[in-house]
Amino acid sequence: MSATLALGVGLTTAIFSIADSILLRSLPYPDSQRLSVLWTTSSAAAAANVTKFAVSSADWLDWRAQSKLFEDIAVTRVANLSLTGDGEPERVIGAKTSSNLLNVLGVRPILGRMITEEETQRDAKVAILSYGFWNRRYGRDRSVIGRSILLNDQPFQVIGVLPPDLGYPSKNLDLLTPLFVPQQEIRSRFAFFYRAVGRLKPGVSLAQAQSEMSAVMLRLAQQYPATNGAQKLGVLLEPLLDSTVGPFRTVLDVLLGAVACLLLIAVINLGGLMIARATARNRETAVRAALGASTNRLRIQILAEVIPLSLIGCCCGVLLSWALLKVLTPLLPQQLPGTASIGLHAPVLFLALLLSVAAVMIAGMLPARMASRVQIAGSLQQDSRTVAGGGGARSALVAAQIAVTLVLVFAGGLLIRSLVAVMRVNPGFSTKGVLTMKLAVTRAKYPTDLQVSDYYRRLIERLKTTPGILNAGFINILPLGEGKQVNPVEFEGKLDRGWVGADTRSVTSGYFSSMGMRLIKGRDFSEADNDHAPRVGIIDEQLSGKVFGQADPLGKRCRFATGATTMSPWIEIVGVVGHIRNDNLETDPRPQIYWPEAQVTQDRGALVIRTAGKPEAYASALIAQIHKVNPDQPLYDVLPMADWLEQSLRSRKLLAGLITVFGGSSLLLACLGLYGVISYFVGLRVREFAIRMALGAPPRNVRWLVLAQALRLWILGTIIGLAAAWPAGRLLRGLLYGVGSVDGVSLALAPFLLLLTALLAGLVPLRRAARVNPALALRAS
Repeated sequence: MSATLALGVGLTTAIFSIADSILLRSLPYPDSQRLSVLWTTSSAAAAANVTKFAVSSADWLDWRAQSKLFEDIAVTRVANLSLTGDGEPERVIGAKTSSNLLNVLGVRPILGRMITEEETQRDAKVAILSYGFWNRRYGRDRSVIGRSILLNDQPFQVIGVLPPDLGYPSKNLDLLTPLFVPQQEIRSRFAFFYRAVGRLKPGVSLAQAQSEMSAVMLRLAQQYPATNGAQKLGVLLEPLLDSTVGPFRTVLDVLLGAVACLLLIAVINLGGLMIARATARNRETAVRAALGASTNRLRIQILAEVIPLSLIGCCCGVLLSWALLKVLTPLLPQQLPGTASIGLHAPVLFLALLLSVAAVMIAGMLPARMASRVQIAGSLQQDSRTVAGGGGARSALVAAQIAVTLVLVFAGGLLIRSLVAVMRVNPGFSTKGVLTMKLAVTRAKYPTDLQVSDYYRRLIERLKTTPGILNAGFINILPLGEGKQVNPVEFEGKLDRGWVGADTRSVTSGYFSSMGMRLIKGRDFSEADNDHAPRVGIIDEQLSGKVFGQADPLGKRCRFATGATTMSPWIEIVGVVGHIRNDNLETDPRPQIYWPEAQVTQDRGALVIRTAGKPEAYASALIAQIHKVNPDQPLYDVLPMADWLEQSLRSRKLLAGLITVFGGSSLLLACLGLYGVISYFVGLRVREFAIRMALGAPPRNVRWLVLAQALRLWILGTIIGLAAAWPAGRLLRGLLYGVGSVDGVSLALAPFLLLLTALLAGLVPLRRAARVNPALALRAS
């Protein structure tokens, strides 16, 4: 019984601990429920499957001026920075921020001061360090305040240190610097670079704020028809927690529901075991009642005897939970907040104790009621060796246990089949032998686009000289990464089709070959496609089919919007490549178009290197080659492309794995419950079996009687479970891929596994029943 309780409590406590840290402890801000993230929306972007995107500086200033329901609204822009001149060069995650960010969040530096409005207006070179970065890089040295550090080859004065656990706008934030917004950018109203967060006034609901901000955007559309009006810009508000946790909240909700089902199964199983225990003590209970024990006294005695069981189950469950958290925490997505604080905190330990006591008390209610209603005369006349009473209740509990188990096994089947379907998706590129490494170029060292492009060219040429390197290239945003770059594209001669939303990327020659992408027609980029050459581009096969159908797109021209009213030069299409999955394997929202990096230069991105062997084995040599070109170049996220693909599946694999564990645990508990009921059935009918065999019945008839009992319970539980599986599948629809919520294979597999469980549970009692010795059994009765 203790093992059953420990299993249910341990799994429940582990999942609750994760949910507690991510959903309840992840926002270390006062009145965090009043914090809201603001996004820009657009009907044109929605057509390209972009539901929300970053905020423009002009809209932010208007929101601050016109909103009456927000205390204030702050904006940030995350940027990769290079820290040099102070030990090893390092890439740090910085955020340019408006001066009011810390006030909006409700926090203050633990050392030093905040950024001032005047410093943002003059683009002052000052920085506030995060607590983690201060601890890791400077050993919590308080004298760092006032010190100068080199960021992107420019000196910044450290003016403060942030409090611990501040995870906005990025969980891995290293420092904040002032946000300087040029007046030209504000006038253009088309610089959607910023993430906005606001603090609602006390008593204001999110719905009220959404209504007010939508009205503000309508006024801005009328005031600026060429920008806000033409783009049909809107605004979307969501709680900061929802924005931070994202779709993993759904995963946590499913896990909490699944572990609740497992705990229910454990309680049912525990109740069945306690009924058996109470039945075995039926005669003892009758004696106590005959000696004057009251009904309440008998109930209290039964419940009091199992309280130590709850304490043992609690201790074992906590140990199991601790072990599970050690395994599960490293598997959680890295971008989730609060993972560092996951542990057995006081609320979690209290929950474990509460669950243990509640489970035992609930499971003991029926046995206690049976004990209080014992028939004294009948029980005293009954032989102590006879097993009787409680069979119907135990059978009902086991049928319920089978039903809940079927739902869990069905859910596990759906998620596993979804995972298999996702893993079979062709991403459009090859991960074998591909190494990636990200880098950011400092404009202080390479101020012009020509210098940046020349730097990339020299790096790639240097990498190709390394033995075992087959090819190398550059792209500004890796596939399956978190970043998006979507532009509206217009095709010459196809103006009736309007703007087409496409993922736009800057790449060098060699990128497509390094990624194993098919060149379907035309040519790859070359070094001749530089800033002085005619503008060219390569589209993917999906965009070619969408715009040109069966016609040849080579030689046709397109252009993309660079502002609300400004356009790029016309770009000639010189090639068509295979389509890839950019966002993730589950969705395929947009086609792609590529520009030569030398013509649309980006100062950060990733090198993609195809190797002749295991890519990780070449990492050190390649990094050394890069540092020969630029010793101060930080490199980060040095990973095989296969690992990027694996990271995109991490949440799905974790969910499928945990639900499978829960399903397996529930099958084990169901097997134990069935075994107990069938053993009870055999013990109750030993005399009947002996008489049947004495009258000539073969052992197979007795076996069939036992087997029929197991099958009856399986059939009853399966009918109930199948009825409950349909709504469970519908609840999981948002997490499924490639399978329906009423998947025939999963619906067939779950009852089949439970049938095997029923047969396995009845195997030992069945053999015992078939070996009854009629003479000995009748003599003993």
